[in-house]
Amino acid sequence: MKILILGAGAMGCLYGAALHRAGAEVAFVDVNQPHIDAINQRGLELETRAGTEYLPIPALRPEDVREPADLIVVFTKTFHTDGALAGIAAGIGPETWLLSLQNGLGNDARLAAHADESRVLVGASTLPSDLVGPGRVRSHGEGGSKLYPAFGGDPAFAGRVAQLLTDGGLPAALDPEIHSAIWSKAIFNAAMNPLCALTLRTPGFLGAHEESRSMIHAVVEEGVATARASGVNIESKPIHDLTQISMTDHANHEASMLQDVKAHRRTEIDAINGAIVAAARKAGVPVPVTQTLCNLVRLEDAKLTES
Repeated sequence: MKILILGAGAMGCLYGAALHRAGAEVAFVDVNQPHIDAINQRGLELETRAGTEYLPIPALRPEDVREPADLIVVFTKTFHTDGALAGIAAGIGPETWLLSLQNGLGNDARLAAHADESRVLVGASTLPSDLVGPGRVRSHGEGGSKLYPAFGGDPAFAGRVAQLLTDGGLPAALDPEIHSAIWSKAIFNAAMNPLCALTLRTPGFLGAHEESRSMIHAVVEEGVATARASGVNIESKPIHDLTQISMTDHANHEASMLQDVKAHRRTEIDAINGAIVAAARKAGVPVPVTQTLCNLVRLEDAKLTES
């Protein structure tokens, strides 16, 4: 299977490595030139609890993509999705599948603007990964992935992708209730990411303080109430359990929103907390803590536009 990883950040590299190990023909696509150069010069350096490996996976710029892939796995920031896919139009043929493992809600519709709905897959991951330097990724922690066709239909190709990931060391499974899994992941991120970003601390710090633990609990309950009011039947306990794992097993993991704030980059707050707030408003569900965290991170983003 010929696979392009669109967005070679921490998660893109982690998943590209697994697909490469499983025997797929993988290439990274990104615009970070030092990162591209480092990968091409010495291979991707991936550190896990099992040790460090160097993987000879090519890295390309978008303009270097010249022929269709069988699968494009999208790991760009949500607000870059349309532009990134347009930039590799040569890689999207009539038989190409698109898979989003991005944060937030609404990624299915974004991908469907670039491929037939029948070839759009979506998924959710509970794996941690950190980009520690050009060409260098670290992932210390356990987790897995769920995926499925976004709009229904034959899951056979999704099953092949899940098997490749599993064979490559990242457990993955098909989940017909994938939208419930995506909502659960979005709620988890809405609880953990903004607090990491605003405190400039990792989850271990949040777990050590009652103030943050109470806000995390509140955001999970608000998000679950919103999901249920929106027709997505999920339970809060598994999400609470994930936040606890984050604060213990992944205590030193730098959440993506924390990395963005530290690097003075725009966050994905609109696709995470903002999307939950919008759904809550439509359903008539009060979400005061989720809204407050959303507003505070949006103010962090607003600093980027100051002269």
